[in-house]
Amino acid sequence: MSQFDLPAVSRIQRECYSESILESVDSFSAKLSASPDFCFVAVQGQLVVGYVVSLPWTFGEIPKLDSAEYSVPPEADSLCIHDMAVTPSAREVGAAKHMLNTVLGTANHMGYKQVFLVAIQGASSYWMRHGFKVVPAGKSLKRELSAYGQEAVYMVKGED
Repeated sequence: MSQFDLPAVSRIQRECYSESILESVDSFSAKLSASPDFCFVAVQGQLVVGYVVSLPWTFGEIPKLDSAEYSVPPEADSLCIHDMAVTPSAREVGAAKHMLNTVLGTANHMGYKQVFLVAIQGASSYWMRHGFKVVPAGKSLKRELSAYGQEAVYMVKGED
């Protein structure tokens, strides 16, 4: 992913998510700047049809939604898949699976044995099919999850 891809990322985000959790282009730019090795796009022909934005992070915490500043915590012990979305037309050709495999392979190559995410809008079953497990959230994490919507679920894959 590059800064030039951000208008397409914003377009895809609007196609896939409810208004209450949309993030600004500035927020995507900040995440990309903080973690360029873990942000990818899926392209079909000349068109960006999907994206994944990930950051090294500390397990048990989550990045703030729609912030204009992100920096990788020095104690980052895991990779956080902050957002992954694919246009409805590209879902049937395996764009999401390809991006997920790419980010998981990169995480492993960079030494991150654990990957976590926040599943939203009922997507936890998708992530479970890919080996992620629900993590019970304590009071503090539940407060942070509330920004991601009522159905937000904290999930992890890899070492505990």
